[in-house]
Amino acid sequence: IPSSETFVVATTDRIVLDFDRFKELQDDTTLYLLQHEHQVLPTATVENISFMPHYDTLIKCGTYEYYASENKESLAYPLAELIDNSLSATAKNTGTRIIEIRMQFDESLGKPAVIVLDNGRGMTTKQLNKWAVYRHSKFTKETSNYVRPDPVPRSLNSDISYFGVGGKQAVFHFGNVVRMISKPVGLPDVHELVLSEEEFEKKEKNKEDIYSTTILNRKPGDFSHVSDDERFLRTIIDEERGKESFTAVVITGLKEKHISFLKQNFDAWTRHLAHIYHYYIHGVNGNDLKQGSKKTAQQPTIDIQITLREKPNKCPRVLNLREVDDDMQTLYINSAVDTFEFKASSGPGGGTVEGVLRYHPFLYDRETYPKYPEDPEDPKDPKDPKDTCAANGIHAIFECFWNGRLIPGTKVAEFDWCSRKHNSRTASDAPPECYRRLSGVLFTDDNFQVTTNKMTFMDLELKLKNNQTIFSLVLNGQKSSRGNIQKEFTQWLRNCNEKFDKQIKFVGFKEIKTRTDVPTKKMQHPWAVFSAIEWGGRTYKTGQLLKTHNTNPILYGKVVQFLLYGNFDGDVYATGGQVEVSRVRRLPDKLNVEWPNGNPLQNNAILSAGTTLGPLKIEILSKRGEKLSRMSSVGQGKGTKLCVKLTLLHHGKSNTGFWFKKMENLTELGKYTLNLNTVVHETNAVSFGGRALPTFTLKFTIKEGDAASFDISAISPTLRVGVPFDIPLQIKDGYVSLIYDLEVTLPGLKQHTKSIKISLLPGIPNFLHVKPEETSINVENGDQVTFHVEVHDEAGNITANPKQNVRCEVKGFPPVVTDCSSTGAGQLVTKPINLKIMKGEQQELKAQFVMPDNENLVLRNSEKIEWIAGGLLENLFYKLYDEAGREVPLTAEIASMIKVNWTGDVFLEDLVQGKLPDLQVPKRVEEQRFYQVSYQDQSVSVSFTIVPRPDEPERLKVALPQTTVKLGEILSGNISEYKSDHLQLITFLKFMVASEGLDKSAITFKCSCAAMVTGIRFQSGSLGPRELSFSYSDFVERVSIKVTAGLPAQLKLISEPEQPLQVLNDHGISKPFVVQLCDEWGNPSPDQRVVVDLKTSPPGLTVSLKINTIKEMEMLIACSSSRGYYQLQFKGSFNKKPIPGPSVSLTVLPDPKKPVSLSVEYDTSVKFFAGSKFPVFSVTVVSDEGSPITTFSPAAVSMFIWDGVSSGKKPPERIRIDVVANQPVKLGPVSQTPTPVVSYSENIASRTLVENMTLRIMDLYGNPAGQDLGGKVIITIKSSDGERNKSFPLFERGASSLAINLVEGKAHIPRLAIRENSPGDNSSTYILVFKPEVSAHLVTLTAFELPFLFYNDAQNQQKMSELTRKKDELSSAIEKYNEALRTYKELLELLTGKMYCVLKKEADLKNELRRRKVTIPHSAQHIDTLIKKKTTEAEAIQKVSQRVFSVRDNFRGQADVLGMVGHLALVQDDAAAWVISWHIRGDMDCVITKTTEAAQRIYRDTQGRQQVMALDSVLVPPGNRPLPHIRNGYPLFEPHGNPVYARELLIYPCDPESCDIVFKNILGDTILIDDLDSANNYRRAVVQNRIQCPTILTRQGDRVSSRGKFGGAQNRAPPMTTLHMFGAPLPQQYHSLKEQIDLLNQYCSAVSKREEIERERDDHVKKITSPDVQQKQKDLDDKKKQLTEIEKELGMLFETVVDDFILILLNFN
Repeated sequence: IPSSETFVVATTDRIVLDFDRFKELQDDTTLYLLQHEHQVLPTATVENISFMPHYDTLIKCGTYEYYASENKESLAYPLAELIDNSLSATAKNTGTRIIEIRMQFDESLGKPAVIVLDNGRGMTTKQLNKWAVYRHSKFTKETSNYVRPDPVPRSLNSDISYFGVGGKQAVFHFGNVVRMISKPVGLPDVHELVLSEEEFEKKEKNKEDIYSTTILNRKPGDFSHVSDDERFLRTIIDEERGKESFTAVVITGLKEKHISFLKQNFDAWTRHLAHIYHYYIHGVNGNDLKQGSKKTAQQPTIDIQITLREKPNKCPRVLNLREVDDDMQTLYINSAVDTFEFKASSGPGGGTVEGVLRYHPFLYDRETYPKYPEDPEDPKDPKDPKDTCAANGIHAIFECFWNGRLIPGTKVAEFDWCSRKHNSRTASDAPPECYRRLSGVLFTDDNFQVTTNKMTFMDLELKLKNNQTIFSLVLNGQKSSRGNIQKEFTQWLRNCNEKFDKQIKFVGFKEIKTRTDVPTKKMQHPWAVFSAIEWGGRTYKTGQLLKTHNTNPILYGKVVQFLLYGNFDGDVYATGGQVEVSRVRRLPDKLNVEWPNGNPLQNNAILSAGTTLGPLKIEILSKRGEKLSRMSSVGQGKGTKLCVKLTLLHHGKSNTGFWFKKMENLTELGKYTLNLNTVVHETNAVSFGGRALPTFTLKFTIKEGDAASFDISAISPTLRVGVPFDIPLQIKDGYVSLIYDLEVTLPGLKQHTKSIKISLLPGIPNFLHVKPEETSINVENGDQVTFHVEVHDEAGNITANPKQNVRCEVKGFPPVVTDCSSTGAGQLVTKPINLKIMKGEQQELKAQFVMPDNENLVLRNSEKIEWIAGGLLENLFYKLYDEAGREVPLTAEIASMIKVNWTGDVFLEDLVQGKLPDLQVPKRVEEQRFYQVSYQDQSVSVSFTIVPRPDEPERLKVALPQTTVKLGEILSGNISEYKSDHLQLITFLKFMVASEGLDKSAITFKCSCAAMVTGIRFQSGSLGPRELSFSYSDFVERVSIKVTAGLPAQLKLISEPEQPLQVLNDHGISKPFVVQLCDEWGNPSPDQRVVVDLKTSPPGLTVSLKINTIKEMEMLIACSSSRGYYQLQFKGSFNKKPIPGPSVSLTVLPDPKKPVSLSVEYDTSVKFFAGSKFPVFSVTVVSDEGSPITTFSPAAVSMFIWDGVSSGKKPPERIRIDVVANQPVKLGPVSQTPTPVVSYSENIASRTLVENMTLRIMDLYGNPAGQDLGGKVIITIKSSDGERNKSFPLFERGASSLAINLVEGKAHIPRLAIRENSPGDNSSTYILVFKPEVSAHLVTLTAFELPFLFYNDAQNQQKMSELTRKKDELSSAIEKYNEALRTYKELLELLTGKMYCVLKKEADLKNELRRRKVTIPHSAQHIDTLIKKKTTEAEAIQKVSQRVFSVRDNFRGQADVLGMVGHLALVQDDAAAWVISWHIRGDMDCVITKTTEAAQRIYRDTQGRQQVMALDSVLVPPGNRPLPHIRNGYPLFEPHGNPVYARELLIYPCDPESCDIVFKNILGDTILIDDLDSANNYRRAVVQNRIQCPTILTRQGDRVSSRGKFGGAQNRAPPMTTLHMFGAPLPQQYHSLKEQIDLLNQYCSAVSKREEIERERDDHVKKITSPDVQQKQKDLDDKKKQLTEIEKELGMLFETVVDDFILILLNFN
């Protein structure tokens, strides 16, 4: 390049480089060397570029994948990606495959983190590098040696780490930093790779290579590089020692919402994971809880364990996914009763699909098809079981698994062979609901493609539904040779229905019996007997009369029993059973026993030996008391004969029954039982027809009779003189011989047998017999109780022995004792029973009868004895012995030297008798006490120790640490339980604590001096005082404790507006929502720390709250949104924990009175020519519901016009107007041209008339026009005064005229000058005439004339040129002043006119308010007060309960939907609303649409369940015809009953024109009349005039059809309470108040507007009279004078018309 030549260096974007810009260039930038920056390229060039994806591709890749794919947030799916990698890594493990997911949210261990660990094969540095490459799948690896795994059952091949995408998506979906830690098999080093969003941003900022980093290689257990905020890693790294291989994925920088989700939804996302990997965890058969998972030897155990650690002092949550038992596959498997397995082959290389269908039967009056655990429970209890047969409803049947893991986004609905619609030929074999009781699973391998996020299949359903796909049945794991899978499936489904669906409920189980009437022996047992069944909504019971159907002959009889084969013990459901029916006849019911000779024998009587039994008279009676001797016959014949069998059983003997042939005396002692049994004469059977025949049982006892004789027993043959001796006597009654022969035999002797006479006496005491014998007796408070006791031996004989004292102990009362030593019997009378009666409840006491042991107790030296604590050791005696062991007689001297250590009060008289003082045993069981008795200062002594033992307690005493406890909280402190004597409690097994709603699971007992009870917590029940009952054995102590509300746990709606809740857009809900804060059990909570918020779903609804109170929050809600359906969700927050609340459905209706837009119609084809009139604009104010508003004032519509873009607030409707030029009428300059002044001098500038002037053809208003015109412009000069003979200047070259071209309506003149030394009169004014000549234009265009001054000397020319310039400037300034002052004047006139209008409107509103008798307020404040008062009155009326149509309209507000019929109209009269609603009850829930398309849309959305009507398909006659009795405007007869068309009583709140069409179509000409008589008379009179009479309704609820039919249930309206009726309008007072409020608002607006205009006008008047405006007026006058002087100097007459400004001030009173 030569040095003289200039050049530039620029980029391809033509940015010229300097030194600074050159430094900013990157390598490989293409540059241009150009002569200048705008040089055109001489040839094409090529520029090298490089493009690398932004790091957001990696960082944000998971956002869409895990949000948008499922339309919800669930962190189970990104976690599943990491588990997929771990499953693939552990696929070749020989032992247990361990995968751990640790959620580290404990701040004491560092920042939050999610860690996924496995014991897989690990990764080398090269493999770790490949992991970091996005989309580096197993198919793109350099080795390219991927081998598809061999087929395994259910495709559980662990080959699910597939695309090289999921791991990166998952980790950066959770957080922004991932640390990969891995140790490969066989290598000693651990490798770490860290990727972080912060590092990517840093490299991008520093212009470094983003996709490059380093890998840290270290030894296992080395955590020296770990920072303090990641100190939890030290534990993980420390665990590396000893591991052969592993991989850990550590994710930090977690998003806060993810942390909250993982904490709060732990059960949900772990359940999802258990669902995804169900078959990896539980094996090919799944989690069958009934049989257990069947694992094969080739399938190693897989443990996936979740650990969530939240706080330092909180125990971590640990869960093995194998423990999850409520994931959907577990629910499917365990609720199914049978399976149907099949395989599907989709052709060569297309892969094989394994499939399983499961059947979920109908049981227990409900469907067993499982629901998703997250789904809310349906509170509605279906009345008809068939209504619940939807089972899985429209849900797809098959869940799809790919390589063993769930693909959640794909579900296959059904196949043709298992679809109801394709099984129509066999539809009668199985009910249609059976097809909705199916669930299924499809197992595929990777021959079927899935998306990279593993959320959906790409081609599964398409391939399976291909005609080439072959389905085959699988039996016992092998394909079956049976060809027709549809036939096999139908048979299987029918069998499932017959075998497992149990829809008949057998109730009232009685027994299990064997039926000998069943011919098949193996079916004779077991048969369960029931008393009733529930079937088809009815209950059938035993004993009911019935008639059989479909039997020959038809039987009439009673139900005997219901029989169901099987071993049952309670209510059960079954598909069918058997019923035993007997013809109605008399059956034996009871035995009547009479004693003809008197002295009837009572049950449990005690009789003396020799008592005669009988005679007895026995009668067999029926239930009605009729005497029977035979069973009534069911056919012909006398019937079966009945007998009575009498059996007397003597207990203790052979216990065999026998017949009494005659009445005998009973002489053997003992207990007897008399049995009378009704038996069948022929068979001796004690039952008939499965029913036991009546029996009678009597028990009694025989004892010895009166004394009649005696015997003397043997006495000792040796007697002493002076010593008394006993003579034993044997007293005998008249029947029992107490002398028995006792034979003794010694075999082998000559005389081998001897006999001796022996007598038997009653034995030793064995038991006590107490009378009365009832187990419980009733005693009035204050009375004594008398008991008779007998001491019996083991044979039941009364026995008398020495020291037979019987003691009666009643708790809380002194014991009483009777001596039974002499007679063996006695009487015990207690002290008067006096107890405190609590709440009128009976008190129970227990009487205990004992006979104490009377053996003496001998205390030995240093002996330990146990005695009842608090008891008294009485009758202590002592003896003294000498050295030889002889007893020393006691004297007063010896006794005085006896000392005891337990008391100082010793009585010498007792000591002389050898008796010691009584000893009081300590009351506490832990107080062992040492006791000593000594003689002569302990030279001789004996000592012993007493250990107190617990006595039977007398009562309990309870001490509460506090008297108030919250529901659900544990009572703080310990409750102490004392017995009355403070004895230690040995066992807690007898202790019980009871109360209403008490949670007994947390109650514990501790023992010290008393029982410490902890863990008292109430889990249910009402608030207020509760009675806590503490019991030990038979002792009860009750204390009162006040239970208050628990912690806030829920929100409840106490009061809400009536449903369905509908509100107009931008309106408030008049009735407040009263929300009560409650605890878990629904009790009101007074806690004021809860924050309540209101959420909406969907979120488009804007609400504003006004909370009145705290405890019961009254929320007044104002809603603003687009119309539609919303859910108002009340939510609370307490200590950062959410509190669930109720949700309310809300329909936002469009407000028909709210203007939202303007619809402007005009002729759009009209062109807007300048200066012409606007076309007619048709303006419609459109309401919120899309209908026109006709009640607005036309004066409220304003029209504005802007030039360009409008400023300030934009109007609701804008129309762009393109103003085009009008017809061309003249030629004019583009810009204003000053008056030229020229002379004929040599200087060209002095001779120039115009320079660079452009002329255009214009319309009347100066707008360019005629762009399509061409021609010439002829320029000539003429005199200003019109003289023709005047000398005119000539143009250059001496021409008197010039012609220039006119192109596209314009002509440009570069320069126009006169000729040098041109003729012309000095100081004369000439006019340049520019005349256009356009041949194509028919109208002559006005020429443009430009005056100029001509001089013949340069000096005058210069002077006149200066004067002309000043004149032009003054003229322009004067025009501006005039324009400004004219604007002031026009604005004043406008404001004055507005004020007149506002004053008139205010006066009109005042008159209207006076007419309505409304007090005229004097100020805006008074107006507001009056408006609020009347608004309050209107709201009070609105809150009064009104009749409403209660069916919810789910479609109103949708496009082209008018609404449900019942909501479209209101009826004032209750009777009219009742009968009209009943008459059209079938149409009340019909949805009316404006178009057929909208109706078809609703029909499709509801699957045909919703009836619809489109108005564009309805034709009704126009106008309103008169009633039938009116012809030509005159009545044919005088009707009674006030007839009226029913539709005329309807009030239409919205769109009356459309509603009128609706009800003309539905009601037609139906007439409403007062009563039935009037209706019949009216119809008769109309028909007699040969006029067709329509249907007539009466206000009494009757209907006379158009055919004349009336009467019957079908023509009588049911009660009002059973109907959905039209709503009632608000009363007239409400509308009057609303009109007054509207008038007051208008009056308030008028007053405000008047005050505003007055202020604005006053301000404008002040502005006009201000010094500034006055100065402008003065300036205008000065400039006018100057202009006049200049024009005089120029010799011209100033004729310009100037508008004088007139200041008009109007003063108004």
